[in-house]
Amino acid sequence: MAYFEGEGSKFISSTGDQTVDMGKLCVDGGASYSGPIQLYDDGTHGDDFAGDNIFTRECVHFCTVDINFDDYFGFAMEEKINNARLIVVDASLKGTVPYEAVDTPLTPDTKAIASSHAFFFADVNRRYHPDFPKSLSPNGAAGPSGKSVAVSALLQVFGDVFDLVTVTPLVRSNAIGGAGIYKWQHWDRRGGVMINQNVGRIDKCSIAVSGVPIHRLTGVVTNGDVVSGDEFNGQLHELVHGVSGYSYNGPLQKARNGDNMHIPGSCTFDHSSLQGPVWDWVEGYPIGITATDGSRRGVRLVENEDCEDCDDGELENCCSFKYMKTPVTKAELMFNPELMTMSPFMLYIAGMIGFDEIPNDKKTYYCFGSDTDGGCGSQESQKPCVNTVDDSDRSAVTSNYTERFTAKELVNANGGKRFPEKKFNTVRHAAIHISSREPTEAEIVFYTILWRHHETETEPWERINNKHPIQPWSFHTSGKSILHSRLHGIECGPGGSSPSCDQSSDDEVCDGHPCGPGAICMNMDGKPFCMCVDGTVGDGIECAFPSETSYATLPSAHDLLNSDEKCFAQDDVWTNFVLEESLPSYPGGQSPYSPTSCGSKVCSVGGICNAKNKCKAPKSKSMCEGNQGITRGKCEALGCCKWKKGECRKNGNECQKPSDPNVFNCPDINTCCYFDCKYLTLDHNGAQLGQVGNCGYDCTSGIAADTNGVVHPELYLWPEKYIENGKFYDYDIGPLDVQGADKNMFDRCYNKCFDPVNDNADDKYIHKIKNDDRMLLKTCDYLSKQSEKKKKKYCSDNHFNLSTRGYFSARIACPKTCSPYTIGMNVEVIDEEKIRKPLNMSKIYEY
Repeated sequence: MAYFEGEGSKFISSTGDQTVDMGKLCVDGGASYSGPIQLYDDGTHGDDFAGDNIFTRECVHFCTVDINFDDYFGFAMEEKINNARLIVVDASLKGTVPYEAVDTPLTPDTKAIASSHAFFFADVNRRYHPDFPKSLSPNGAAGPSGKSVAVSALLQVFGDVFDLVTVTPLVRSNAIGGAGIYKWQHWDRRGGVMINQNVGRIDKCSIAVSGVPIHRLTGVVTNGDVVSGDEFNGQLHELVHGVSGYSYNGPLQKARNGDNMHIPGSCTFDHSSLQGPVWDWVEGYPIGITATDGSRRGVRLVENEDCEDCDDGELENCCSFKYMKTPVTKAELMFNPELMTMSPFMLYIAGMIGFDEIPNDKKTYYCFGSDTDGGCGSQESQKPCVNTVDDSDRSAVTSNYTERFTAKELVNANGGKRFPEKKFNTVRHAAIHISSREPTEAEIVFYTILWRHHETETEPWERINNKHPIQPWSFHTSGKSILHSRLHGIECGPGGSSPSCDQSSDDEVCDGHPCGPGAICMNMDGKPFCMCVDGTVGDGIECAFPSETSYATLPSAHDLLNSDEKCFAQDDVWTNFVLEESLPSYPGGQSPYSPTSCGSKVCSVGGICNAKNKCKAPKSKSMCEGNQGITRGKCEALGCCKWKKGECRKNGNECQKPSDPNVFNCPDINTCCYFDCKYLTLDHNGAQLGQVGNCGYDCTSGIAADTNGVVHPELYLWPEKYIENGKFYDYDIGPLDVQGADKNMFDRCYNKCFDPVNDNADDKYIHKIKNDDRMLLKTCDYLSKQSEKKKKKYCSDNHFNLSTRGYFSARIACPKTCSPYTIGMNVEVIDEEKIRKPLNMSKIYEY
């Protein structure tokens, strides 16, 4: 709870405590401590619900002699009390932060309030999570759940404009424990992070969050506490996951890949919030190497200068390391920021600097000692640690295991340089504070100003009474990124102190066209905001045709609700109000503060809202001209522009949707495979072709139609028969309706998709992406005539995710030609949740 100085607060305990006893707490206007304070669960003294084991007392406050606003950015003081917290806010801020109640028709029986930098979702009738704040069970944080109702409310108001969203309880409780992140979808491709993840693949249930596709959102963070400095480190940890992904050092064993998404404490290439402790070299987890002053934060491992002159084969003899205390205070953080912030390498991985911006002296890394991050230790469940470490001299620690590698090795092992190099210099973020009651004005003011400070502060804030300092995002990213939590359209008021509150127009933010090919740029709250043109999907840095993603087969919310596949543990609540006629069209007809809002509607990307609040279709002139610094490739990718005399110019009047070169077609119904290859999987050692999206009997939601427009539930193709919806058919009968002399659809599709005799000579692949963002396309016939050395190069370079604008890399477009050079490459990682086992496994060998 928060209150203004001179007033009081309602103290709530969700742990069953019936009293609160803290030396700084008073009640009913007391100036100094006078003893324990009684709490109530009988509907009196401010208790909302009698007998719910949540004990309450109103008019609780800090004793006036103990208030010190230096604790929190000079405007507030916060203390943890048992499992709760109490916050007092400078009374001069009362009335300075505007806020408004907003309408969220898809989440009825709730109260939603928005300020310039915080969104409050109050489930006042406890409809969606009735046990809050004790528990949100059975709704987990790993996917769409009861928590997603709050995300839905946010998107209904502001549209699909956020990269990351944080959901946190207004009242400190066990409802959400530690920090975690659900990775919503992935848009980085052509090398870089999460190399084996398919671009634009999203779980079909995610549409149920708002009733419309959510193209931009990268991840949803849940965090039980965003106030204290110690717990905010967990927030930083999840935000770094959100921008850097889950896989950036998997294939390079020298980098001790561990779980691929955290930095082992025994390695030196990053010391950010993603790095774990240096575990004891023999005991392993959970015993860490402590600092000499006993700090529980432990130490970081740093190489000494003697390693520079040491040959790779001699590292164990002439390369030593030192333990350095993990910074805890502001002074320590400022003196050694590299021990607690993102390294240049991680800044590159996260899309905040280019590879060439990594300093040369920061491009060599080491991993050292026992593999404690790989599970070795002394516990029964752990394997014994076999490597030896001598740390008798903490300034010259040595081991019989020391590996050295470079940034280039690490990048090349993960698919080549990331693209785009720059992406998250501005992270568009929203903070949702959930509760079972409406927030007080003091709470609205506190959290609004808190997120403004995280947008603007560049140094850690030192708190009183030896509390951990608050490390802002800008400091954690060495000033390379801004956590932009501004909610577009909500006034900041006289208390506004962040650049995003400046309402002046600055057209220069889009200079250089920081968006990707196929996207337009607009100034939204002082930062460039990129939107993919109609007909494509993405985050504005990457724009893809739906056929390249799972959006091509994403069902509507209405389809989901009428299928057997349930998306929410509490679906009986959700399905009561999501009706097809009430759902807005993308990007949300009920999004009054969407960047393209127009009265009660939302215009198409690039469209114009006239004086009568009517949307006009995008025009070629407004889409193409005036884009300062746009490249030729980005210009032409808009679909209605031409490059003339070094400028992007209109091409006609109307701006049509760009055409998809990758649309599935069947050239001959008598011989072709009836299915798009990307929706088939080869299973059981080649004995079965499965259909991506199989979801059970009679379920067709999220399944692509065949060439005849028919959607087949639970379909499997076998060498001699096929199964549809649990029934077996010969290929000359049944719902496939196969035409032609050879009706075996397994053979047709296997030969087309998994073992083609020859590539189609005219099929095109991306040979190169030029500096001006144009694609250089070549045919499979061209590739087949190259030397063996060049074939290997073209088939393996950027071999993971090189794709854009409907075209793909050589290994995808010309698989037969590339097959000798791609052995061992992971062509695609299949989402196991989208693929079901065949219905009668015992019959697979009978035919």
